Amino acid sequence: MTKSTNISRVALFAFASLLFLVPVAAQSDINDQTVQVGDQTVRYLSSGTGGKAIVLLHGWPQSADEFKAIIPNLAEDYRVYAPDLSGIGGSTAPNQRWDKASLATEIKAFADHLGLENRLIVGHDIGGMVAYAYGRQYPGELSGVAILDVPIPGLDPADSIAASPHAWHYDFHNQVGLAETLVQGRQVEYFGYFINKAAANLEAISIEEIEVYAKAYGTPESLRAGFELYRAFGDDAVFFQAQNSEFTVPMLVVGAEFSTGGALPTMEQSFASQGATDITTIVVKGSGHWLAEEQPAATVQAIKDFAAVVFDD
Repeated sequence: MTKSTNISRVALFAFASLLFLVPVAAQSDINDQTVQVGDQTVRYLSSGTGGKAIVLLHGWPQSADEFKAIIPNLAEDYRVYAPDLSGIGGSTAPNQRWDKASLATEIKAFADHLGLENRLIVGHDIGGMVAYAYGRQYPGELSGVAILDVPIPGLDPADSIAASPHAWHYDFHNQVGLAETLVQGRQVEYFGYFINKAAANLEAISIEEIEVYAKAYGTPESLRAGFELYRAFGDDAVFFQAQNSEFTVPMLVVGAEFSTGGALPTMEQSFASQGATDITTIVVKGSGHWLAEEQPAATVQAIKDFAAVVFDD
């Protein structure tokens, strides 16, 4: 069922775009650890107890730390895990694969290793692409997939967004070697500029937090890994365009008011045309691209409401 036929679910989510819904808990009781999964070392944040698990996947130029403001609140009801993607932060990249289908397979191995059943996969930005690739490849192993403020390569409106001035960085990141040379040693300055350009609230992400992200991409190898995420978009588009079978996994697609919010109808139609049958969309008011930091309360509420529905289905 798409949004037009899913009135009760849409009503349930309608209030999640309000600004002051739930208090955001303090950033405490978050475990920062690593685990060996085959040949890969994965660094991840975790919190919470219980049998129902939420896996949070970060975007660029961030790490798992982008979710520190929302993990404690989500952990009140669920076990929450947020890994660094391959090659970024404390996670290694033994396979050197950056297409989102391969990254999703690595996240599956991580979740399997931890024994997570019927997991809910939530991804922001690049992590949203990985989350959707996960759902398409392993639909029987998750309760739902949430995509936060990102177009999917190969599906509308990704091409029009890529051609817009807002996506100037796509071409820059595709310059193999040059992008690394110009940004290496200047991660704080470049990331700060990039984050501020996509934010509606310039105070939401502090310089200290930007420095944390810069450290996650501080080595030549990790910086290259971040750019390779973009260089794989061509392969990603081929993969996602081929995913046109019926897809009954519940989907939550969230757009920020000052980012992809206006593109949600097109995105919903595109997912539906590819076989998705259960789609809910939400616009988070007052936010730029960095939902978890600009509007943490509304982001938490959206995820919690979605989790409450899909885990009870």
